[in-house]
Amino acid sequence: MDRTTTFPISLSGFDIEGLIEADAPRLIQLYQGCSDYIVLERGHPPDAAVALEEFRSFPPGRTEADKFVFGLKSATGELVGMLACDRNYPQARSWWIALLLMDPALRGQSVAKTLCAGFFSWLKTQGADRVELAVFAENKAGLRFWEGQGFMLVRTAGPVSIGTKQHSLQVLARAL
Repeated sequence: MDRTTTFPISLSGFDIEGLIEADAPRLIQLYQGCSDYIVLERGHPPDAAVALEEFRSFPPGRTEADKFVFGLKSATGELVGMLACDRNYPQARSWWIALLLMDPALRGQSVAKTLCAGFFSWLKTQGADRVELAVFAENKAGLRFWEGQGFMLVRTAGPVSIGTKQHSLQVLARAL
């Protein structure tokens, strides 16, 4: 994780910023704004530990060097979106999207779609040829969004416990 790694996006008034653990206090504001998702995920509203966890959790065999957390910053400097991902997971040349959050005021305006398009283009320059992620089975809106980005079901997994909730997961993937 570092601040210098970013990717270009074609969104007027927005920039991508590399985030590090010291940015967790800024990130918690976005988590609070997206509490609908955090409650769906964890069963309770976000707290400071949730934001820190984004920087401290890694898939098996991955380290901090493989983790990237990108913030979508508005013209005022406020974080209005974020994308956390892991390089070369679950296999070489594949990246795992751990989380995409978007301020509710921006949902449905193609901001997340444009953010993902820029991210996918950048991944190609990094040698990636595939992207994978998991969607909670109960997150119907999330599933529709990712399917709209060309992702297809690979398998189901779970149950997985997060916070006070147990989830069945739909693992999705798409080629780049």
